[in-house]
Amino acid sequence: MKKLFFIGALSVVMTHVYAEDDAKSSQLDTLVVTTQPVMRCSKCENKIKSNVRFVKGTKSIETSVPDQTVTIIYNKKKSSFEDYKKEFNRIGFEITVLPK
Repeated sequence: MKKLFFIGALSVVMTHVYAEDDAKSSQLDTLVVTTQPVMRCSKCENKIKSNVRFVKGTKSIETSVPDQTVTIIYNKKKSSFEDYKKEFNRIGFEITVLPK
């Protein structure tokens, strides 16, 4: 009887955990932008990564100098394109959204 109760309780907990993960992932969005002036070196990448990561809701940032792109995964309930635009402007870059 104890084993049956334990298995039932475990299945309820696991269902709740998976439901939370699905809810969180539905709030995430991806923003792919290009910068002006263009990124020329790792210093530009580091400047972007070290500043943009503090925008509320940012989950990850990937930069590519050869492709001239910055890919940001963020929580759309906590931040928006305008928040990222302001932060890029603050550090000396203009951004343009690339089509998905």
